[in-house]
Amino acid sequence: MTSSPLLTIGAFARAVGLTASALRHYDECGLLPPAEVDDATGYRYYTPDLAARARLIVLMRAAGVPIEVMRRVLDGPAGEAGAVLTALVEERATDAARARAVLCEVLGEDAATGARARVDARSLAAALRQVRPAADGDPTTQLSTVLVDVAADGVDVVATNRYWMAIRSLQSGEAAGSGRVVLGLADAARLADGLDDHDIIDLELADGRLGFGDELPAVVGRTTPYPAHRLLVAGLEPAITRAVAPTRGLADAVARSGRAEVVLELGTAAIAVAADDAPRHELAAAVSGPDLTVRMGSALLQRALGACLGAEVLLEVAAGDRAVRLSSPYQPGFLALVMPAPR
Repeated sequence: MTSSPLLTIGAFARAVGLTASALRHYDECGLLPPAEVDDATGYRYYTPDLAARARLIVLMRAAGVPIEVMRRVLDGPAGEAGAVLTALVEERATDAARARAVLCEVLGEDAATGARARVDARSLAAALRQVRPAADGDPTTQLSTVLVDVAADGVDVVATNRYWMAIRSLQSGEAAGSGRVVLGLADAARLADGLDDHDIIDLELADGRLGFGDELPAVVGRTTPYPAHRLLVAGLEPAITRAVAPTRGLADAVARSGRAEVVLELGTAAIAVAADDAPRHELAAAVSGPDLTVRMGSALLQRALGACLGAEVLLEVAAGDRAVRLSSPYQPGFLALVMPAPR
């Protein structure tokens, strides 16, 4: 019996930023066993000294580190963790470079070909700020960044932390070529501030740099790979249920639950926000399609709703275990994808 204070699985989950189901999974994997398990009830209990290990798991999970690699980092010989993670980063960078070269060959393009596009400067500044909340808050991860992606059909500004993604698509004129540059959050913020003083600006992407002619200093991008958001969006399953609801009302209902996770019940003319041992809140909504429920992380959903402009938000759901699409009827070109909580 430990002498340290015991935390229930729910309290420990809230403290370290994991869900109770994720903690049960990591226990089954032997990666994060609880301090005690009640023989009669099977309830798991955790101690505060396990929090440091749990937070390292949270960081590695956000970076997509496989469980076996996590195990080597946490339980391997002293001094091996850095080498293991460095090898993983190099392997992914090599894979990304190889994939880019192959895809450029398929498209008949040179991998080093640059791109250019003319965009509204203030719209680009607003896009950089709008997607920012989706970026990873840990500055040491490769997703603590914003992507600027130029293609023939426009410019996409993207941020993600693997749990949700925000995409703002801008129309562009005189676009040529395709390319992408990954900006650190500080660089993206400075760029947005500089763009506020301009009307129309010409983007020039080449050799990992984002240039603006003589209007603004060029920004050097990072060499880290970034998720292929266009392929991700193109591969989404068609939504079967759609609902238009008041943005603020939905966010407030989630906040009032006071729980780390909520269940959205999309039914006839309403969305209900339910949570374990919490009052159920129902909002009037225009719903089409079959009744459907989806479990969501409260913090993720609130951040995504905060990025949606306008009084109403459109939710589109393909299934309870698929990403929920959030967009605004008032702002064409914005899309948020929010992963459901694991069951």
